[in-house]
Parts: sequence; structure tokens; C-alpha cells
Amino acid sequence: MTSLLKFGSPREKRRGLLALFVLHSLCQSPKSGYDIRKEIEAKTRGLWIPSKGTLYPVLHRLDEEHLVAVTTATGKRSRQVYEATERGVATLEAMKRQGRASHRQMEIYRHLIMEIFGCRDAVLHDRLQRIHAALHELPPGTDERAAAVLDTCLQALKRVS
Repeated sequence: MTSLLKFGSPREKRRGLLALFVLHSLCQSPKSGYDIRKEIEAKTRGLWIPSKGTLYPVLHRLDEEHLVAVTTATGKRSRQVYEATERGVATLEAMKRQGRASHRQMEIYRHLIMEIFGCRDAVLHDRLQRIHAALHELPPGTDERAAAVLDTCLQALKRVS
């Protein structure tokens, strides 16, 4: 993997998370740095707005590593627009596969921890984690159907009490 996406110190972890999100966002559509900052602000409900001094070095590093490409858009004022490259898309997909493998490994550890500490609602936690894992395995285009199934489950759970 690229050096930017490797995690180290707490500061590097935040920058690594930012790099992963930026790459994820740019795989969806080209954006300016300003657009990315606004997207993060909206998705975190204003809890995190990366500074320009944090975001732009990440964008430059992604460009240096050929994970994104930069073009200049003209209009009222010119601005740089970033877009994921084929290498960037492939890198993000590899990171997602690695993340899914890590989630499966954490699932095994979670079972051991629950057994050790005797969680009272271990069965319920187990079911919830299995649902979560199943959601991640759904094929693209099934989100609406899955949401409807989850809504039905939620309504049924509310009637349990």
C-alpha cells in the first residue's frame, strides 16, 4: 500500500483516515478541496472540518502517489479539481478488502471477549453483529430492500416489550 495510507501515530491515524475518505469520495466523483471539506463537514455534522493545512497536503500526497489526478477547472474563478485514478480506485478496493478481513477477525475476537466476560446479552450482540456482517456482504443495488427488511425488524423489536 501507499505510505500515506499506513497508520502510525495518533496524528498520522487522523491523516490516514482523511486520506482514505478523500480517496473514497473522489472515487465517487471529482471534487475540489473545498467540496471535500464541505462534504466532511456535512457527514460529521460539523464535528470535524479538516483544516486546509491538513487537507491539501493529503491531496498533494495522493497526487504524488498517483492515486488522484489534478485538473484546473475554469469559470468565475479557476480551481483545482481532484479525481481518483485507476490506481487510486484499485488501492481503495484493496483497502476495503483488507478492512472486511479485519472485521471478520474482530468478530472472532469479540466472541472470545464475550465468553470471558460473560456478557448478559451475548446472544443479542451476536445476532446484531451477524446482521452487520451480512449487510456488508450484500451486492450493490440491494440497499433499499435491505433497509426495508431492517425497518420491519425494528418495528417488530419495538413490539417485544
